[in-house]
Amino acid sequence: MISIVVDSQIQDFEKNLKNFFQTQFSIKYFESDKLQQSDIKNADALIVRSNVNVNEELCGSSELKFVGSASAGTNHLDKEFLNKRNISWSNSSGCNACSVSHYVMAAIGELINDGLFNLRQTVGIIGYGNIGKRIYQLLAALNIKVFACDPFLSDSHLISLDQIFDCDLITVHTPYSEDGKYPTKNLINALHQKKLKNKILINTSRGGIISEDIILDVDDLIYLSDVWSDEPNPSCEVIKNAFIATPHIAGYSIEGKSNSSFIIAKKCVKFFGFFDNSYKNKVNLQVWPFDIKKIVADLHAHGFPVSLFTEELNLQSISKEFKALDGSNMPANFKLMRLNHPARHDFNAYSYPNFSRLDDELSLEIFELFKKI
Repeated sequence: MISIVVDSQIQDFEKNLKNFFQTQFSIKYFESDKLQQSDIKNADALIVRSNVNVNEELCGSSELKFVGSASAGTNHLDKEFLNKRNISWSNSSGCNACSVSHYVMAAIGELINDGLFNLRQTVGIIGYGNIGKRIYQLLAALNIKVFACDPFLSDSHLISLDQIFDCDLITVHTPYSEDGKYPTKNLINALHQKKLKNKILINTSRGGIISEDIILDVDDLIYLSDVWSDEPNPSCEVIKNAFIATPHIAGYSIEGKSNSSFIIAKKCVKFFGFFDNSYKNKVNLQVWPFDIKKIVADLHAHGFPVSLFTEELNLQSISKEFKALDGSNMPANFKLMRLNHPARHDFNAYSYPNFSRLDDELSLEIFELFKKI
């Protein structure tokens, strides 16, 4: 019998386990802010989200063999401790790449609607991994001039970080790290203040990658962020200075959550050696439920399908609610707003069968390309 302790907010985890496991297992659920040493003392596996710090303080007296995180990031895992104790660990890399890409495109859509960005301007992407590559492909497909940098890769089309600051809009997609050859803690800092004047900066990675002092100090910087230093108790001043501010929900789509659960359940089962590989996950596209004429109008007006991204994800509405939170009880309110984030689908979870009938000048090719991203 494999004993597994899992965060109660990870959807369909038990269902996914049953699809893969060829042996018996038991599951004990926990609330992320109430997890204690005693809860995992006799567990074989611990499955968390990014809001639980897995370290010696939590796991020092446990007999854990596997720790899995239903998230793309890993900076909440004390990997040095886990490795020292021979506790295998893994994450759900790439699980919410489409969801975060959707967020960035919705953010650009809001900027376009407000006349703050147009398709003649340039975009620079910091980090060319699962998310960065998708955003690059999406923007290139829409004929937006886009550049990317990543010191870990040698692709010929990549440029340097200094060159990225020449772009009109910069979006950050790197993991958080404090050491190694290219640490990302405070990657964007006071040294870049002059380069950020009259620029747009989007952060959906981690709060600590951008030194938040510059958000308050740089004149005419348009800042959009989903992540913050000191979560779940971010600076109210920084939040209110942002054009769009949201409580770490960029990856919170239905598909993003489902993917994270599916991936980490599969990795957990594989670790224990009882994997049934006969199961195949099926994806069923839904028909676009909103007014498809809006997308046609957007493409003619902007060359950018604003409503394709904003209908499912109204960032202005979320930002308004977030900025109005009671700062005296921010940690609780921050967590509650994340918990109650309304269900939403990724843009590529839909099909658009009637689109080409509305306008002979436009074709379905763009949507077919989006589904491959």
